[in-house]
Amino acid sequence: MTVNVDQLAALLRETAAEKILPRFRSLSSQDIEEKSRGDFVTIADREAELFLTPRLMDLHPGSIVVGEEATAADPDLLEKTAGEEPTWYVDPIDGTALFVDGEPGFATMVALAVNGEVVQSAIYFPVLNELFLAEKGGGARFIGADTSSMLSERTSPKRLESAAAAFYTKHFPEKWAQGLTRLKGQVSSTQNEMCAAREYTDIARGEKDLASYHRMLPWDHAPGSLILSEVGGVARNVETGEDYRPRTLQGPHVLAANEALWHAARDVLA
Repeated sequence: MTVNVDQLAALLRETAAEKILPRFRSLSSQDIEEKSRGDFVTIADREAELFLTPRLMDLHPGSIVVGEEATAADPDLLEKTAGEEPTWYVDPIDGTALFVDGEPGFATMVALAVNGEVVQSAIYFPVLNELFLAEKGGGARFIGADTSSMLSERTSPKRLESAAAAFYTKHFPEKWAQGLTRLKGQVSSTQNEMCAAREYTDIARGEKDLASYHRMLPWDHAPGSLILSEVGGVARNVETGEDYRPRTLQGPHVLAANEALWHAARDVLA
């Protein structure tokens, strides 16, 4: 059902070395496009996804790949996720604006879903040399430049006033505005990294505790949601009470370090 984790890690490192890092801080204006206002794509995004796609399918024969840039060119590609084929979700560079600005906090993210459930994922920050790996039921691991360890379960904090949070409110309908304002007023601090990979991994390793999203594109959320759940965290729709799944493309979601904190946030939003 899953692939060899060492091979997956090696593939992400190879992709970064071959297609991403040579372009870092070396982009020309012709290498950058704006898909929509503030939503950038670069030649490195496209080349990295093209490099990853056949190799991921080779790692898991019979699988398909749904990548952010391929879907931008063909929105119907997301419909493939309704089938039963094992599906890779790929974000070749999450935090492209950071990449364009020469900031190091961007990442490559991949997740493997089987029957609509994420079973394996990896997030790699090439400049920082930080790799996060997760397998359903097998925990989550952090691999740094000179360290490797399993991530511990997040049991605290359980109160909003002790929580560090990130709020992404752009796509929320107006009806959630008051609840989001209330929630912002109750947490201890807020800071957005403008990179879903960083928000999920920050919560998983204890640097943040809470985040909110409404647009739930699978390449942004499938990889981190598994890492988070494997350390006792929650990524869940506050309206339906359903845990995040890749086929859910929108809805008010809260990411939380643990169940108690998620319920506290949900009660304030509701």
